[in-house]
Order: sequence, then structure tokens, then C-alpha cells
Amino acid sequence: MKTILISFANSSEDPLSSITAEDEGIHRILIEHNRGNYAVHRESYATVDNINNAFSVYGNNIALFHYAGHASQTSLLFNDQAANGIGIAYQLQPSIASGALKLVILNGCSTAKQVDKLLELGVPAVIATSASVNDTSAKIFGVALFQNLCQKRMTVRNAFTAALAAAQTATTEKLGLDEPASRDMHIPGATPREPFWGLFFKKAEAVDGNPMPTENTYANVIYEPNLQLTQTIFSALVQDGNIPALQLDEKKKTEIIEDNVFQKTIMDVFPHPIAIQLKTLFAAEYGAEALKRPGMKRLEQIGRVFHITTEFMGIIMISQLWELIILKRIEKLPDSIAQLMADYFSLTVDERAVYNYSFLIRSIRKFIDTLEKVDYFVTELETLREKDEQNKKFGEACEYLSYIREATYFSISHPNRPAQIQEAEVPELCLTAEEMLSVFFEKLGFLHRYTLTSIQNIRINKYRHDTTTEFDHQVVKLMNSNASHEVNYYLLAKHLDNSGVILTKQNLTVFNVERRQYRGEALEFLNLSPLVVDINAFESRADRSNLVFYGQYRSTDDVYVFRNVSKPDDELNRVEININRRFGRTEQQEQGRYEAVCKQLTAFKHFTSMAAVV
Repeated sequence: MKTILISFANSSEDPLSSITAEDEGIHRILIEHNRGNYAVHRESYATVDNINNAFSVYGNNIALFHYAGHASQTSLLFNDQAANGIGIAYQLQPSIASGALKLVILNGCSTAKQVDKLLELGVPAVIATSASVNDTSAKIFGVALFQNLCQKRMTVRNAFTAALAAAQTATTEKLGLDEPASRDMHIPGATPREPFWGLFFKKAEAVDGNPMPTENTYANVIYEPNLQLTQTIFSALVQDGNIPALQLDEKKKTEIIEDNVFQKTIMDVFPHPIAIQLKTLFAAEYGAEALKRPGMKRLEQIGRVFHITTEFMGIIMISQLWELIILKRIEKLPDSIAQLMADYFSLTVDERAVYNYSFLIRSIRKFIDTLEKVDYFVTELETLREKDEQNKKFGEACEYLSYIREATYFSISHPNRPAQIQEAEVPELCLTAEEMLSVFFEKLGFLHRYTLTSIQNIRINKYRHDTTTEFDHQVVKLMNSNASHEVNYYLLAKHLDNSGVILTKQNLTVFNVERRQYRGEALEFLNLSPLVVDINAFESRADRSNLVFYGQYRSTDDVYVFRNVSKPDDELNRVEININRRFGRTEQQEQGRYEAVCKQLTAFKHFTSMAAVV
């Protein structure tokens, strides 16, 4: 079995916190994502003796060598003394000759002169620094690099670039992100500019693949698609007290329940945008066999489920922010939030398809935290704070799934360009991605508490003998994987918003079963329009709900582009709303509904433009 050798020039008596953090972070990543493909040899307090011993033991089986610490142009500084860099290079020669060694990482300082010898001896790729580097940046870079290689299965080239971007956030020094691509092909001179971090190689194929060993083929990995995800979401619903889930949980104690029954229970209690994507992932439709086995289609759908869920949560946060402005609970937005809203509004469809909603949600949530007597509409967001140690895995899952979404959507939007994910990596990525999606949904069992509803019409009931007014709401519940066509009626003493898609918190009491009527005083709700629109709101001939999410504003012809929630990446399913559309004399009913949506779109555009000026 091939070995990953990681070494750190740290002192056991007076350890450097940055090197210790890099050591622990890299080791954790390697262990967590090892499925029997490699062995890990770790030297936390590397000395010349224990490094020489490691080279001797593993001989020609070293697949990756990582060094972290300080160095000179010709040597690596270990805990007890300096080791000749040329000698280190020669000790790697058996692994070079066997073809095992794919990558050497010298995450220290002033190691550029050693790159020549490593490449000369045949090391396929070397990541090294040619000048002194900031310890914090080096730590961030090292951990991010291994996360990209092990967890995200990136190519060496992409992993290096992404890790460099992460490291750049910790220093004002330019680390070379804006250097031309050709720099990767050239070793720096005797006096390179400082600082300089580089990826060096002789053949492009050395950095256009993933260097992690894959001796344990996918055939030997036990993976039943959807099993872990189904069990996790169902358990989350049971734990949160969802009645249908509790009933099924009790039933399974005496009966054998098929997986599709658990999946249907899940889909029936989640908001439609999420439920319809889970339905696709569960391959619940005829002809969806490709989604039942590990492959690119399944990986794409896992990324799509995550993205549509975070987008839905992001829309909720934006809608609450707008509501606070409308109700004059706040006078203006802070500059950072104002810019966030302006940027969000101006995204193209392709940019929105990979937009980081986690950052948006976190930013708006932090702003709401500064306001007095203002709670999140989705109160459970209080439990998802990133500083809480219990949410660490949730945060890591969001980061990983964001990458999966970005990488898979790249192939969808750029079908003629090389894929960011290698075909050989897909089965392993499917396994990890489902694990991460399970971690993600484990925290979202509360979603069943919120009812997504389309308000089709509101009629006023006030007869001569009545002393009070009742508002009869014609609504369609959007709480399963099917585009419901069943109309319900909410009889309320206080009206909701007309021609919109709303999210409500509590359930109403059934008043008349045959007439599908519910009655109550009022409902606590949040209007998600016009970021979520039911096409039924302005197409009177539609026989069922057709939900779409805001995609893009096209200023050239004053058109708003929306994406269908069932197929958000399908260009053919996009809906365009033209503010200047003309109607015929026989289309008065459609015109009224259409204009209602247009008014909301214009108001939202005004909100984001006002925010940009603040």
C-alpha cells in the first residue's frame, strides 16, 4: 500500500502554534477521507533520524511527501538540525522510479533552489515557496491544499490555486494569484520576487490529475445510494416531532417498511423546491436509473439539492430583510449588506447557479443580530451558528457541497470545456457527497414546521348581518414533491398578501373537510415574492402550481428571467417576465395577475438599487 508521508519541523518543547495547527489539520483530513487507499506516516516533530528512517521503511511506496517548516535555499530545517535538500531528493528516488511518487510539497520558506533537483530526478510535480512566507498563510494553505486533494478530489493544479486563494485571505502580501499561467512552467531565478508560491512541473498531465492513491477501487467500497441520506433525514424529522414521521417510526417496529415509503414521507413534509429535488435524487420517477448508481448525473443532483436548499433559505433571509425595510423597522442597511443586496440582484443565471448562499445567510443573520427585538423568521437558524463547535461538521459539509455544485455546474454550463472533475474520481465523490448531504440535512429537520403556500386570490366575506369581516384566501399548499393542483381555502380575520408565495409558521384548524376550508384568526407569514413566483399567479389557464425562482434581470429589454424549481439548470424551462408586455382586450384577467407580479418585481428592484446607493 502506498504511503503519504507528512513531516513538520516543530519543537516538542516549544511548538509553534501555526505548524501544530497545520499538522493536526492535515492529519485529520487524511484520516477522515482514507477508505483504505493509503497509509499515513506522520512526523509531528521531524528530525533527520526519523525522516531517514521513514524513507528507509517505505522505500519505493511514497506517493506524496509533505514538509512544513522553515528552510534555506539548499536545506530543510528539522527539529534537531538542517537536512541537505539534495539528500532528501535522492531518498525519494526509489518512489520516483517505481512511479509511486506524484507530488512533493515544501510548505516552508526559501526552497526554490531545491525544486530543480526534484524535477531533475523525475518528481512529477512540486509545490514550493521561493521566499519567506507568513506562518498563518502557510498553515491555511497546507490544510486547504489537502482538503482540496483528499475531500474534493481536485486536480493538483486546481487544488493549488484554490488553496492559494484561501491563504491570500490571511496576508496583504501578494502570493501570486494574478501571475500568468505560464509561471507554472518556470523555476524562479536566484533572486525571485518575494513572496512567491509556485506549482512546478515538466508535463501538464502531472498536475491535471489527482495525486492521491486509489488502490482500493470503488468496487470494493460498499455504497448503497440514498440509504444514508434517507435514514438521516427521516431520523431528523422524528427527532423534531414531525407527526407523519413519528407514526411511520412507530409502525416500523412491527412491520417491514420499504425505503420508498420513508422517502415519500420525507418528500411530503418538505417545501416543494426542496422536495422536488430530493425526489429526483431518490430516483422516484420512471427512467431515472442513472441516478440510482454512482455517476456524474447523481453527483450533479447532489450538488443541485444542496444549492436549491441553501437558495431557498437565502431567499427567506432576503425577504425578511426587505420586510424590515417595508415595515420601517430599520431606516437603512449597512454598507456591506447594501452592497450584498445589489450584487445579489445583478447576478446572471449562471452566476446565481453557483452563488454562495451560505455567506449571504450568515451576513444577513449577523446584521439581524444587531437589531433590538427582531428575531429570525426561521427561528431555528439560531441553532446553526458557525462558532458553535457542534456545527463544525455542518459548516464543512456546506463548503464541500458548494465545491461539488460549482464543479458539476461548470460541466453543465461549459459542455465543450474540460471537466473540473475527473471521471475516475466520480464514484468516490458520490460516496463522500452523500455523506456530506446527510450531515447538512441532519440539521434541517425543522423545515417541516414551515408551510410554503401560493396565494391565488383573496375574497372579502362581509354580509349585512355580520359585524366582522372574514377574508377567504384561495391557496395552494406547496409542501410536497408534486406541483399540487388542489385548492384550499383559508378563512382568516386578518388577510395575507395577495398574488404571492408565502411561508407560514403555524397550522390552521380544519373548518369544513368537504369544502377544504381552514379557519383561524391570523397566520404569521413571510412573503417570498417576487424571488419565488407561482406562474399560476398570472396564467389563469394553468391547472396547477408552477414554482420558479428569480434568476436574472436583463436590463437591455427590461425582462426578468426565472428558473423552474424542478429543473433549475434547464434553459428550456426558464420563464421570462417582460415588464412592458402588452395584452389583448380579452386578456384582462391575465393582465391583472401579470401586473401584480410585475409591481412586486419593480419594488424589489427599487429596494436593491436603494441599498446600493446607501
